[in-house]
Amino acid sequence: MKKEITLNVLKYTLGLVLFFMVSSCSDEAIDVTTVLNDIDVNASSEKSSNPKSTSSLGDYNVACVVSTDGTLWTYTITKAKTSAKNLSHFIIDLNNCGDDSATFANILWATTNGAPANLTPTEGSGTGCSPQTTTSNFVKVNFSGENPITFVIKFERGYSRIETAAAWFKAGTSCNQGVVPAPGCPVEDYCSFSQGYFFGNGSSNNGASDFWINGLTIGGYDYSQAQGNDFWDIDRGRGGDQTMTAFFQLGALRLSGVESAMSSDVAIIDAYFAGLGIAVNEFITTGTQGNVTYNYFNLPETSGGYTKEDVIAAGGRIGTFIDANHCE
Repeated sequence: MKKEITLNVLKYTLGLVLFFMVSSCSDEAIDVTTVLNDIDVNASSEKSSNPKSTSSLGDYNVACVVSTDGTLWTYTITKAKTSAKNLSHFIIDLNNCGDDSATFANILWATTNGAPANLTPTEGSGTGCSPQTTTSNFVKVNFSGENPITFVIKFERGYSRIETAAAWFKAGTSCNQGVVPAPGCPVEDYCSFSQGYFFGNGSSNNGASDFWINGLTIGGYDYSQAQGNDFWDIDRGRGGDQTMTAFFQLGALRLSGVESAMSSDVAIIDAYFAGLGIAVNEFITTGTQGNVTYNYFNLPETSGGYTKEDVIAAGGRIGTFIDANHCE
């Protein structure tokens, strides 16, 4: 308050001085408004650099616990002193193993103090942080005044731990760069079980049921293992539809937890089945051959912006990937 009163008095006094200078003895034009605006800018700058708005790297402690399989990373961030500013966001560099580094696409889910986390793969503008000058592969999590913060992030496969990944801490008007533990190289290579493993007749006894615990979502619709087995039996009978092969290939990839390895083809198949507007079992049709009645899938030629040929081709590419990266 005292600063604002002093500033106003200064502006008023300077205004009078300039007025008399202009009106009495100067042939030069003096822009009074510009001079007064400069005072406002300088005052604003002084206000923004207020030490109470800044933070330092030493204001925060970071502890990290990693699950034995390297998929679950738990960060606990606490204030090192009670006067520390609340963190507004935290950035972790994921680019720690070349082409095999973890990416934003490899994240299955994340939470902040038990609630869904607000994650982005970009920084935005005007924050004072510049991770892009170091890496284009990072994850940013936004916070909203929590202390302490427990940030949990789940990856689709395991990664080794490195201790010196770049990290950025945004609080107040400051963004401080430091190092934290983060995912390094994969614990093991990507691999996928085959469609027969998950959908075939032996899938109830070969261990596949463990992967089906949370069901399978394709095109926004949820399917159980029992439904998957029924679909397999129907499509392997009379009138099989190759489009369903893509359904099974995507299912195998997704249940194996490695769908990001074929994200473009995954998107094609997902879009087709989402475009149907109803679950795929609604397209099971009854046919007859002689005295025999049978069921088959009768799927539309186009859906979700893709043709059946597009979907079949995408399924074929996923099948090639699975053959080359089959889990032992």
